[in-house]
Amino acid sequence: MSAEIRPALGWTRVLVLANREVELLITLDVGPRIISYRHHGGMNVFKTFDDQLGKSGEADWQIRGGHRLWIAPETTSSYFPDNQPVSFTIIGENHVCLRTPAEAESGIEKEIEIILDETTSRVVLNHSLTAARTMNSGIAPWGLTVFKPGGKAVIPMPRRGLHPNDLTHAEKDTSTTPDLNLLPNRNMSLWAYTELCDPRFNWCEDRLEIIQEANKPSTKLGFLHQMQTAHYEVDGYQFSKTIDYRQDATYPDGNCNLEIFTDGTMLELESLGPLTQLNKGERITHTENWSLKRL
Repeated sequence: MSAEIRPALGWTRVLVLANREVELLITLDVGPRIISYRHHGGMNVFKTFDDQLGKSGEADWQIRGGHRLWIAPETTSSYFPDNQPVSFTIIGENHVCLRTPAEAESGIEKEIEIILDETTSRVVLNHSLTAARTMNSGIAPWGLTVFKPGGKAVIPMPRRGLHPNDLTHAEKDTSTTPDLNLLPNRNMSLWAYTELCDPRFNWCEDRLEIIQEANKPSTKLGFLHQMQTAHYEVDGYQFSKTIDYRQDATYPDGNCNLEIFTDGTMLELESLGPLTQLNKGERITHTENWSLKRL
């Protein structure tokens, strides 16, 4: 099924990518936002802010919902009001590229290339930043996906191990861990509004679950996530996002390539590329891979 443009969600121009399994809706009058991702006949797993749908030209930045590309680290320029029409190119069947002009404050042009698989729910997203002028510091592509409330993020983690003092001699002799767990195997960043004893955090042996709950304040965690995959489960569906990890790279926010934010209205899975200082005309790209299945 080829890409097509049609009115949807109050906007005149929404780009539709679909195969026999799933459908993506992408805004062209604002953003861009991938505003919907769903199985045919199923629900949209993304959160949308209904009072912002179908509108454009606002003076202030609007979250709207769905998936967006930002520039990390977060500053006031992150909130550039991307409320104007988007340039796009249809490259092939279910293969499109969306571009925005250079933002006045950041001096960055944004681009998202979206490739929907021919037969499955798999989607490849290449997020690119191009410098219209030389940057004074490192920046990174930042892909943020906003999910509907009532679900939970599931972040796979290395299984808990034992300290050498707690191993028997036989276990030490047969251990497959060369450093016997003497070195850390996870990195985590905390924000001023993060509380580690927050009951929304469920620390399991091989994963972290973060529950989205109504009427709760904002909280956030960040990780150098070497396992590269994160999930959001809601109403019988599981969205999965696989992200890049480079051992030799330095990532934003205390070296995080994955961040999870939630408040009383939604939950975000956020992936970040390596920090790079760009000269004029240079470009960096960060890739996510998505899939969606019924549980």
